[in-house]
Amino acid sequence: MKPRKSTQYFSFKFHFLHRQEGSFTLEATMVFPLVLLISFLVLFISLFLWRTAQLELRAETAAERAAYNWDNSYRDPVSGAFAVSNRDGLYWRTSLTELSSLFRISGRSSSTLNVPASGTESLSLSQSKLINQIDIVPPDSQGTFLYKNSLLERSVQVDLDRKSGIPRLFARLIPEQSAAGIAESYITEPAEFLRNLDLLTDYAGRLYEYLSKRDEVASLESFSEDKPPPYIDSAAKASRYIQELVNGKPQAFPTSTVGKERQYDAIDPDGIAHDAKYTVNKKDALDQIKKDVELIKSGKVKGVVWHFFQLKKGSKPIDLTPALRAELEKNGIVVVIHHL
Repeated sequence: MKPRKSTQYFSFKFHFLHRQEGSFTLEATMVFPLVLLISFLVLFISLFLWRTAQLELRAETAAERAAYNWDNSYRDPVSGAFAVSNRDGLYWRTSLTELSSLFRISGRSSSTLNVPASGTESLSLSQSKLINQIDIVPPDSQGTFLYKNSLLERSVQVDLDRKSGIPRLFARLIPEQSAAGIAESYITEPAEFLRNLDLLTDYAGRLYEYLSKRDEVASLESFSEDKPPPYIDSAAKASRYIQELVNGKPQAFPTSTVGKERQYDAIDPDGIAHDAKYTVNKKDALDQIKKDVELIKSGKVKGVVWHFFQLKKGSKPIDLTPALRAELEKNGIVVVIHHL
């Protein structure tokens, strides 16, 4: 009988091991902690990425708004609107902070504002423009606002940093990470650029015109005849003498200021107009001066020279009065006196 009982006991035991009841509960108990841990990790990673993206967006927005509103610290941080009476002054670009940043006077190439800002009493002009965007920074963040200025470009760089926010319960399992957001925006002032470009082109043209006239006047003033002119007793002789002297030919140019055209006795190979004056009528002279100015400004002639002759040695040139000479020189017309 005893062996029979033993056989029934072992048969019941092996039958219990092969039963399927409760297997799902057992497997779930073993797998659920792992699934829960993975779910929390995915949640924390997603939260970390979201906080990083949010910080990047805040940094980019702050940099763009600061760069856009840089020409006036009184602008609204969001819309850029400002009252007409609220300005930084006409010459704020020549302020000490701008010049020291540009020419490295202070030893630094930028202006820096730490976030969160400790005080606003002793801020420079650049820092006061940066602090206008500090409200967009999340309260639990820290970092720097950086204004960089060089000869060719200016920019605002925002560097923000904040903790990932992992609960203390999981701090031992997951190392602490910091979410960072860095953005840089370049300062562009289209209106100021156009004003500077217009100023540059205007003064470059004036400088070129001044240097051209100075060279022409210098070459004409250095002009000297190899021998005294022959006795001139008519306008025709004066005209022929000038043509031979400068190796030029007579030419007429149409004008719109006064009359229909301006006739010159000779145009030399360099494009300078020469006019021989044997006798001068005051009204005609003033009209001719206006025509000369028009042709010089239009570039049809590079310069104008009026030649005056003496009737006899030691006498004054014909009809060259001090008033006429002053009018000619005021309009850039060169006067050459031919002495006997």
